[in-house]
Amino acid sequence: MPEQNRVTRVGTAIRATRRQAGFSARTLASRAGISQAFLSQVERGLNVPSLATLYKIADALECSPSHFLDAAPEGDVLVVRAERRVAQAVTGAPTTPTTWMAQGNGAIGEVYQYVIAPEDDVSGWFRRADDLVLVMTGGCLEVQMRNRESVVLGEGDCLFAAAGTEMQWEHRGVERARVVLCVGAPREPS
Repeated sequence: MPEQNRVTRVGTAIRATRRQAGFSARTLASRAGISQAFLSQVERGLNVPSLATLYKIADALECSPSHFLDAAPEGDVLVVRAERRVAQAVTGAPTTPTTWMAQGNGAIGEVYQYVIAPEDDVSGWFRRADDLVLVMTGGCLEVQMRNRESVVLGEGDCLFAAAGTEMQWEHRGVERARVVLCVGAPREPS
């Protein structure tokens, strides 16, 4: 959708909310710390407020800045229920843990959840064709990457890796490592 249409809709939403609150343009401008002329331009879609100004206007109207923005289109939110996730073995080794995978939409294509015990075999190099984010939600894991120094990740740490990064994992510590791996959606061909 054209950018100007969005700017106009934001201005229209601000004006409607101002009127519903019973404020004049002068009152709202004063409460938000902006000029009345600028507010008039914003409400008519002739000027774009900065994010900071949008927050000031929202605070003056006692609402959230998201109140003025378009709602997310249908399909931008996807819920995958537990029974629809797919269990998969991490490797072919007898002590390999099982992971749960769910297909996503938008920027995230797949989400994996791992719980790795100290005795589990998760060795083996792998690489993904898409960007990924590894989030440690518990325990400790060493991530070895080809031609780079390995890193040890603990609870709360995140690792972002570009598409094609080759890596392998090794459990560290005595408690189970809990890992969430988010893989980017396939990129459109250029």
